Amino acid sequence: MMITAATSVLLMLAGTLAQAAAPTVALPAAASFNAAIAPLSARQHAAMVRIPAGDYPIGAPAGDPRAAADAQPAHHVRLGSFRIDRTEVTNAQFAEYLNALPVKPVGTAAGGKATTANIPSPQAYLFLESVRPRPGGTIIGLDDLEARVGVRDGRFAADKGYENNPVAEVSWAAAGAYCAWRGGRLPTEVEWEAAARGLQGRPWPWGDAPLSAELAVISGRAGETTAVGSVPKGATPEGLLDMAGSLAEWTSSLYRPYPYRADDGREDPAATGERVTRGGEYFYQPTADKLLAWHRTGFSRNPQGGHRHIGFRCAAD
Repeated sequence: MMITAATSVLLMLAGTLAQAAAPTVALPAAASFNAAIAPLSARQHAAMVRIPAGDYPIGAPAGDPRAAADAQPAHHVRLGSFRIDRTEVTNAQFAEYLNALPVKPVGTAAGGKATTANIPSPQAYLFLESVRPRPGGTIIGLDDLEARVGVRDGRFAADKGYENNPVAEVSWAAAGAYCAWRGGRLPTEVEWEAAARGLQGRPWPWGDAPLSAELAVISGRAGETTAVGSVPKGATPEGLLDMAGSLAEWTSSLYRPYPYRADDGREDPAATGERVTRGGEYFYQPTADKLLAWHRTGFSRNPQGGHRHIGFRCAAD
């Protein structure tokens, strides 16, 4: 079955994510992206990997005993060329975005220990999951114990020793807003799968070799993440790292049945519903069947808040 991705839908998504990624979240507008004040994010953007146009196999092969029902039927999706981040977005990179927002923190607090003394009202609810009432979702839960971004001397900052680890606790809306700020967008789930599997349809990003700790970050305690790119043997042939294990990753797509259609509303940035996460992760889903590149049954997909086991990477046309 051949499906053509709707370019107009993707362009709409890229242009509106920062303002309307979820209907109940009004995110403050960040200052324009400037490589001089966001050098880590600028380098990440410059190092994006190009994925060629083509007809990509999507979903689990028919009859594969490892296939979950929601990964079927197998089909092909025609994609134009796009770019995608080589690694997941890091704590230090996301802190650059937070410092571009018109919300200025106070004092010093490590990730997971920020309070209303550090984040001024009325926007404290965007950064603190404990604040009530909550008119919308968070940007990032800086008071969640698994967060590794906090406040240092009146600026948002990654915890020392975790600068290069993948950022967690970021909501779906805020992940999209970061990507848009940087000049990109979240990948659709079929773009993510195409990047992980290639035109040949690899079962895992690295190919057919059995899962091991040399190929994916698959073990650890909650909050104890590993620096991006720590398992280079698990890279795709194109050089993408951590596409399996490490953190699961937000995509732009609503969690809806296959076959994938870009024009059926699943790429509507204002629609309510769960958003697909991909790639398995190190804590809840570290097994070979959950790290298959076609696996789409994430442990949790609630877009309104951040999660300790979900991060993201950006895409661009």
